[in-house]
Amino acid sequence: MELRAAIVLSSSSLPPRFHSSKPTPDFASPFSLFVTNPLRLSCFTVVSKDQQHFFPANARDTRAVLNCITEGLSSTGASCGDFSCDDPSGSDERRGDDDGMGFLDNYEMIIRNCDKLIEAFMADETDWRSLLVFNRKWSNIRPHFFRHCQDKADTEENPLMKNKLLWLVKKLKEIDEELQRHNELIEMIKGNPYEISAFVSRSCKDFTEEFFMHLHTIAESYDNHPETQNDLVKLWNTCLATVEVYGAATESIEALNAAELNFQDIINSPLDTSCWKIDNLAERSQCSNPELVARWLRLCDNVEEAGRLHAIFLKCFRHSVTYVDNNLICSYLRLGKLAQARRVFDGMSRKNTVTWTAIIDGYLKFNLDDEAFKLFQDSVKHGAPANSKMFVCIMNLCGKRVDLELGKQIHARILKSRWRNLIVDNAVVHFYAKCGNISSAFRTFDCMAERDVICWTTMITACSQQGFGHEALLLLSQMLGDGFFPNEYTICSALKACGEKKALKFGTQLHGAIIKKICKSDVFVGTSLVDMYAKCGVMVDSKEVFDRMRIRNTATWTSIISGYARNGFGEEAINLFQLMKRKRIHVNKLTILSVLMACGTIKASLIGREVHAQIIKSIIHTNIYIGSTLVWFYCKCKEYSYAFKVLQHMPFRDVVSWTAIISGCARLGLEHEALEFLQEMMEEGVLPNSYTYSSALKACAELEAPMQGKLIHSYASKTPASSNVFVNSALIYMYSKCGYVADAFQVFDNMPERNLVSWESMILAYARNGHAREALKLMHRMQAEGFVVDDYILATVLTACGGVEHGDILQDSESSSYYLHS
Repeated sequence: MELRAAIVLSSSSLPPRFHSSKPTPDFASPFSLFVTNPLRLSCFTVVSKDQQHFFPANARDTRAVLNCITEGLSSTGASCGDFSCDDPSGSDERRGDDDGMGFLDNYEMIIRNCDKLIEAFMADETDWRSLLVFNRKWSNIRPHFFRHCQDKADTEENPLMKNKLLWLVKKLKEIDEELQRHNELIEMIKGNPYEISAFVSRSCKDFTEEFFMHLHTIAESYDNHPETQNDLVKLWNTCLATVEVYGAATESIEALNAAELNFQDIINSPLDTSCWKIDNLAERSQCSNPELVARWLRLCDNVEEAGRLHAIFLKCFRHSVTYVDNNLICSYLRLGKLAQARRVFDGMSRKNTVTWTAIIDGYLKFNLDDEAFKLFQDSVKHGAPANSKMFVCIMNLCGKRVDLELGKQIHARILKSRWRNLIVDNAVVHFYAKCGNISSAFRTFDCMAERDVICWTTMITACSQQGFGHEALLLLSQMLGDGFFPNEYTICSALKACGEKKALKFGTQLHGAIIKKICKSDVFVGTSLVDMYAKCGVMVDSKEVFDRMRIRNTATWTSIISGYARNGFGEEAINLFQLMKRKRIHVNKLTILSVLMACGTIKASLIGREVHAQIIKSIIHTNIYIGSTLVWFYCKCKEYSYAFKVLQHMPFRDVVSWTAIISGCARLGLEHEALEFLQEMMEEGVLPNSYTYSSALKACAELEAPMQGKLIHSYASKTPASSNVFVNSALIYMYSKCGYVADAFQVFDNMPERNLVSWESMILAYARNGHAREALKLMHRMQAEGFVVDDYILATVLTACGGVEHGDILQDSESSSYYLHS
């Protein structure tokens, strides 16, 4: 504080050195990076080259002395300066016309010049610091001057004059050393302008009144060089502003430290004593300081301390103080005590926007969305005006409730108000992303006046989670092109998109960027890399990343296990699961699902039963996904009775559960049971999906039950499954197996798209039902559309052709022989 006051006092005493009637042009210089402080003093108004300067008279004008000294030194070339600041080219008249004469060759002239300087320094009104700055060859004559003064003092007979010379030498050395320190500090700041805050914090004592006076004097010495002068003025303003900020921060820290001492004293005192101390603070106008109250509440580490302060405030303050109550609410919420915060809220006589925002946000953090929504309705009824923080809070509430209509209304209110900013826009984008409305999220994103890493990450994450992997990767490329560096959350979402889209090349490039430290590499980024390589089918790289990770969590182990299970490496997945258990790493539901998938893939019935036993011992045995996977696992291991028991004990069964048992029965030759399960499923009101219809139709085909098959076809035709290629292929197989070739071809002909299975099913339907000619024609169409006829189809068709006349075979096969034998 004293330093700040001294600097401001010194700056106010400086004369209005430069005056200008035109705006200052921007000069290209190293100091153009500094922003001129609005508190710039009038004495430092910078002018351009075409402006005139007016110099008011000073009580201590050093120019007369300077001119006298310069005249005496001009013949020796001592008028040129070597000050370390940027010195323009030697066109200055004060620099002398002949700098090469050199006064060091003429010792007598140096002595005379030193004597003139001594006379100048002895003058009563001489400003020594200004004289040293304006004398630009002082550094060259400095050692001679001090030695000459000492010699002169030694030979002086007058004691008064002798003492005066000795005092001059001592004082001038101190001033000279001080100016050299100032020059070194100026050079350091000019060399690293961005580190000025660090210089101030490390060497605040060096930024004295004398330093700023010295910098002012240097700026004055560059009258004929406005660009250099402008740089020095900017430097002066920047240093002053930085010192003022540092001083204010120091004051704040000292106040906070004092508040902390008071807090400990008050908390550890009895209640009456605490109230008395509070009263004393209030008399000194300290307790009424909002920052002090907020600081005390932030210092509370537990509920007991917050409650004690709450009791003290209730006793000391006769009426409810909104600011204190708001801080109490925030403190209780920070400590996880929603009930206490609500009691403070309910007891408040006056509530403002901060009050409503704090309590609504508290309920949101406790996932009490309905109560938060009711509070929002109450805030509207009470007429609480919304601000930016309130809008962010409400948009988060709408996102958690997936309330698209209310969110759109709030968004419209934001657009009509003046509260729109980067944080609010981010909240709107996040809301639309949470509601799955990607188009609205993109519109809001495109209209943002400014963007940051958070909004880019929000959009990339939304696209990645909702299946728009290609768009997510395009956004990442655009983000990098705009100069934003992704954080770990961005990278995780991008890697997820790479895995879903099998974009191995892009994912590998991201991996290389992670290795080059483009972002912080943590366990989440490592897990995303493991998952990305696994989904792309490169298990070698996935395992290598897994092995190199120093820290692994449950998600990491689950990603590598599911990757092995998904790619058909069941044994490796089971081995890793057993290693995971030995390391006592927590197993979650996704881990169990992945292990059961691995057991089903290699038909490891014994290990699967062990996992089932662990599931029964835990609380996750009622989970619908685990139950469905168990049904699938037992069907894969041909243990229908266990699959049926698991299905029976499931408290809730969805389409996946029913499809697992129906497809399992169809594979095991239990067609009647499969159709019975289908009927029971529909009676429970569960609608079949494409996989359910396909499995049921295969069961009908094996039973050669056309009526049931047609009934299933009738149900499927009323759903989106009617256009599914697998359902249509199963219908063709069912109709052909039952001898309804015409119906099979009608299904085939109406298919919007056909795959290899569809073509083969229809060709085999013709061949097995004695329609060899139609089978040959269909083979011709199949190859014409780019599908390859395999040996099995060809052999089946040729076998079917055995019952056809030889001439008919040749006639029908002439056009297709090339395709069959090419």
